[in-house]
Amino acid sequence: MAIEIFASTHVGKVRQNNEDALLHLPVAGTEHCSLALVSDGVGGKEYGEVASGMTVDIFKSLVTEGKLAITADVNMRTPMLDMAVRRVHQDIAAASTKNKDYSGMACTAVAVIADEHRVGWVNVGDSRLYHFSKGQLQQITEDQTVARCLFNEGRISEAELTNHPDKNTLMYCLGVESVNNPIEPQTGTFDWQPGDILLLCSDGLTDMVNDEKIAELLTNNIPEGSVAALIDAALNAGGKDNITIVVVLNGKD
Repeated sequence: MAIEIFASTHVGKVRQNNEDALLHLPVAGTEHCSLALVSDGVGGKEYGEVASGMTVDIFKSLVTEGKLAITADVNMRTPMLDMAVRRVHQDIAAASTKNKDYSGMACTAVAVIADEHRVGWVNVGDSRLYHFSKGQLQQITEDQTVARCLFNEGRISEAELTNHPDKNTLMYCLGVESVNNPIEPQTGTFDWQPGDILLLCSDGLTDMVNDEKIAELLTNNIPEGSVAALIDAALNAGGKDNITIVVVLNGKD
């Protein structure tokens, strides 16, 4: 198979439970497309793991029931991914309304649908998608956080962004009904080449390990081994949050 996917999740050293979730599988009804997703539950005691689990379940249903088969057409990947996260957003919000125990639960989501030539992606929140090609690491998504918004407006510097108290305060996430509802999913497409890697991850990695170190670990490890290496790096740096990683390799000759 042209595309190979390797993934793992770890609770970390501080959290008592893992609110992250991941998914990867071939897209039913297509010959070469695969989907990969990472979701990070938000809310702690407010059942963030339920929200991330719902995200995985809904995406899995859409894929296995053939409802994303149209993404064989590269022009339909971002519209369908956008539709999927909006569906998740509505369903989580409805579950929160129906069950008061779930009130306030939410999650991030970053997902791709890719064949060996082109990648379509969607993002809500601060989980990330990176593209690693020819030794160069590029962050594709932009964190939807208060700190990033302040940086974009020129109100804080890049140095201040790294340690800003609101660097993990989300502007948008799936399930929260607020002034920021409806959500504003980021979407896009880009080409990739044989040997390129996509990295989807929760902030349990990126809060602990900088981009330079991530690139080094992707360079020095085979794709399958890089998953464990990245998790180990986050744990060695403190492991303050759940850590979830999906590595997608374009293995086409």
